[in-house]
Amino acid sequence: MHQNSHPSSVSNYRILRRMLALYRLVKKQERSLQQHLPELLNKVAPGHAQTFSAQHIKRITKYWQLGLNLICENLYHLTGKQLNAEERHRIILLSVFGPLFDDLFDDKLLDHEQIASLVENPEAYVAVNNTDRLVIKLYLEILRLTPQRELFVEQLKAVFFWQKESLKQLNGQITENELYRITYNKSYYAVLLFCAVLDHYPGQEILEMLYPVAGLMQLTNDAFDVYKDVHNGVYTLPNLYRNFGQLQQHFMAEIASINYKIWQMPYASKNKQDYAITIHSLHAMGWMSLEQLKDVTAEIHSIAALRALSRKTLICDMDSFQQKRKWLGHIRRLTNYYDLSSGLIKGPSVETERLTY
Repeated sequence: MHQNSHPSSVSNYRILRRMLALYRLVKKQERSLQQHLPELLNKVAPGHAQTFSAQHIKRITKYWQLGLNLICENLYHLTGKQLNAEERHRIILLSVFGPLFDDLFDDKLLDHEQIASLVENPEAYVAVNNTDRLVIKLYLEILRLTPQRELFVEQLKAVFFWQKESLKQLNGQITENELYRITYNKSYYAVLLFCAVLDHYPGQEILEMLYPVAGLMQLTNDAFDVYKDVHNGVYTLPNLYRNFGQLQQHFMAEIASINYKIWQMPYASKNKQDYAITIHSLHAMGWMSLEQLKDVTAEIHSIAALRALSRKTLICDMDSFQQKRKWLGHIRRLTNYYDLSSGLIKGPSVETERLTY
């Protein structure tokens, strides 16, 4: 056991200080991206900058902030490293590329064979529409700049594989086991795609920790998206089975596992605390959303009845002062939670199938 492997309690003040610092950083990043994104797009793909709508810019910004603050910079801070200018540039390129690549699949702009061809042999790919034309330019630029080209291609193949697997979520007969498997893996490989543009790819110890981190990130997203998903015919763990007691048990067992893994790592205690606070700031929102869904769906026994509930009822509003205060409390609870005495409760096959695609 490492000398600093026993977690010390994180105070409310420590949580608040970290969250305020992140808030100020995010606002600064938003201004910076708005200023520099058109220049970047014109450099990589001349003439395409004007094709980005306000909604596109919003998605790119969200993708970038998630990839930069929650994944890349957070991991580097944990391990005592700092992102250099080249890595930051590649993260921005990937943040523009990612939503557009998703559009190729989600909006059926290309069939699966075309997407596979683009991913596996980009130099030979011939674009057929404006979106894939921009995607291929961004992809080739990322490959040109990324230290481990083959690793990035392999991770993108995995992302595409789990996109295809997620189509099973359009079938209301999908099993709970399969939902766990898809929920975790599609998020995990999206996280690893960001890691693949870094100079220092995570070692096995961190990869093991990132798996439950990513799984709870996607579970959080699904909990917040229940209203949208039930109206789009997408089945998820929160909306199809609605076994919130089991989900919350699973959630806390994963939090304990994550914290245990973090505190076994040979890094500075402060860095480990900062890392845990940052990732659990998102997980805490997921917990609050599950709590709300548990309350409002107590008498709901079908997808049809769930679909009849209002958007306001199903979406966890994080804007009020009371909710923000509650959120900070949950961040502290999750960050300080490390009791493994009850054992780990996992969705079946999640752990054993994570590295196959």
